[in-house]
Amino acid sequence: MHGRTDIQQEQVDRYTRKVAELLKYARRKSGLSARELARRVGSSHSTILAYESGKKVPVTTTLMRLIHACGFSLDFELAPRIRGDNEYPRGAELEEVLGLAAMFPARHGKQPDAKLKL
Repeated sequence: MHGRTDIQQEQVDRYTRKVAELLKYARRKSGLSARELARRVGSSHSTILAYESGKKVPVTTTLMRLIHACGFSLDFELAPRIRGDNEYPRGAELEEVLGLAAMFPARHGKQPDAKLKL
């Protein structure tokens, strides 16, 4: 495992699966065979299949070249992640919010308000 923690290995495995799924989806959506995609990017079909199965992970430039050869572009986006640790385990914030919400019971009438009066 090269000194990785279980959490780090889970992240690597999840990334590997996502890349494999993305490549397989792009190739199939473009109607290309693994051999045709390999020809377009100067690779072998066995390497393409290894990427798609998650046995190998392409470097970023190769990933972008593969996606482009399928007729797509690859955009990157940052998204916050929920991370827990021993001091503040994952889900603790949600439990606190739900506990707080339970202290303030909702009061609803039988009919929802049709209009808000300001």
